[in-house]
Amino acid sequence: MTQNVFTLEISGLNVSSHSGTRVLDNISLQVEPGEVRALVGESGAGKSMIGRAVLGTLPPILDKSSGHIILNGKDLSLLSERKRREWVAHNAALIPQDPLSALNPVRRVGAQIITPLVRIHSWSKREAEDRCLSLLDQVKIRDPKRVLKSYPHELSGGMRQRILIAAAFANRPPLIVADEPTTALDVTVQKEILKIVRLLQEDTGTAVLFVTHDMGVVAQVSQTLTVLFGGRVLEDSKTHDVFTRDASHPYTQALIRSTPDYHSAGGKFVPVPDNVIATLHAQMRERLS
Repeated sequence: MTQNVFTLEISGLNVSSHSGTRVLDNISLQVEPGEVRALVGESGAGKSMIGRAVLGTLPPILDKSSGHIILNGKDLSLLSERKRREWVAHNAALIPQDPLSALNPVRRVGAQIITPLVRIHSWSKREAEDRCLSLLDQVKIRDPKRVLKSYPHELSGGMRQRILIAAAFANRPPLIVADEPTTALDVTVQKEILKIVRLLQEDTGTAVLFVTHDMGVVAQVSQTLTVLFGGRVLEDSKTHDVFTRDASHPYTQALIRSTPDYHSAGGKFVPVPDNVIATLHAQMRERLS
């Protein structure tokens, strides 16, 4: 049995609102097995929408109008709704941006992360609990048994995010969509979370589609990156190349320059220049005319 060349392959993906407004414009990208690909850009660039299109969780007002999403060898557009949900559930997982809203406040943590393993993946309850305890230990949570019996409000934001990371990696899915998982956390906790994600990813060989607006995070976690603006791809490159050469897109260069330096005091925030944004908006208008 030959291994799939790509864990995820997106080609010509267009997503529009019911009114016809284009949200994603001809998106094409690939993620190899074990690869971490960053999706980077400012708010509204379409980063999270790509992840949601893959997972089948686009808002009701939006719809995939054309294109193909091939996840672990299957073209999702050729599957029925039920078969698509089943395939995605077995082959992809999400690390969400807001750990508090992602967890049900009236259910204990253990029930929320063990039940999907039992129902979707047909594990025994003992198997699922043992796996979750092991992963909670790996993500540096003290007293995992107590945490499984806790409610989300009894835990810190960093602990809740670690729990969701453990839940995403529990079944060793071929692909994880990490949707800005450090945005709601302070800088110190961010560093710890990124280290945990990187270690688990290396241990499991899971591919990760890492959504972020922070080029500093991109440099730490990814091998490749896709830069987006206004729902279209501006640059697709190896991460190392983007940070070591001058030939990258002006918008990518501006994003790198605008990344805050947390290691030195007195640094100034450098916004993306108005002329770069103006040029991109002009190109968008030309495409739509």
